[in-house]
Amino acid sequence: MEGEKLKTEEVEKPEKTLLDVKEGKEVTVKKILGGRGIRCRLEGLGLYPGQKVKVLKSGWGPVLIEVYGRKIGLGRGQAAKILVTEEENSPKGQINI
Repeated sequence: MEGEKLKTEEVEKPEKTLLDVKEGKEVTVKKILGGRGIRCRLEGLGLYPGQKVKVLKSGWGPVLIEVYGRKIGLGRGQAAKILVTEEENSPKGQINI
């Protein structure tokens, strides 16, 4: 149609929990569900919205992630309360800080 500008909308990536992420993937924390206690604990470990983390182990047992070069183990209940989106532009094996 003449005179109308085409609107380009940014496609939002789907959110998933940290439990749903495969090993070796880098993700960005979007939201932490739960009360003040769990949010404060996770923020103390370096997990807050906007933070990029790498999932090292997500199979049976605790979820092992890397944040700021530190390895952190999270229980599956805690990992289920962390909403993330996957990073597409990051090179494999490297974490952006």
